[in-house]
Amino acid sequence: MECDVYDFVRVLKRLDDRLPISDRYDSEYGQETGMWWKSQKEHMISWFGSQNTKGSGQYSRNMPNNNAKTTYNRLQCPGALLWIAEALGEDADIVQKAADAAGAEVVKRKRCGIMRKMIPWERISELLERAGRG
Repeated sequence: MECDVYDFVRVLKRLDDRLPISDRYDSEYGQETGMWWKSQKEHMISWFGSQNTKGSGQYSRNMPNNNAKTTYNRLQCPGALLWIAEALGEDADIVQKAADAAGAEVVKRKRCGIMRKMIPWERISELLERAGRG
């Protein structure tokens, strides 16, 4: 399913901001510095919502991006990927297995890849359809 970042943000705004598995993951393995958001929901609404710009600073890009799939696949925050899946209603066992597998990875830069292998965009797209985009 094609989904632009605006449609994705509209769905994200309707989801719970505090969820047990992703909250626990963030408390154990989450970003340690530079965190300006109160929840992954707030973080992701801002992140996906700003993709249609060229960004700024370390988040600059040559071209705006309107594609939610591209944004999901570029996202380098494992806690956010986990929250998206959990908030969209992915099976709790799958979410927990993804959290455990990513948390067990010592190399932090590999954690998002582990999560995306376990919960790829295609699954997020299915969950998004179920949640009713737009």
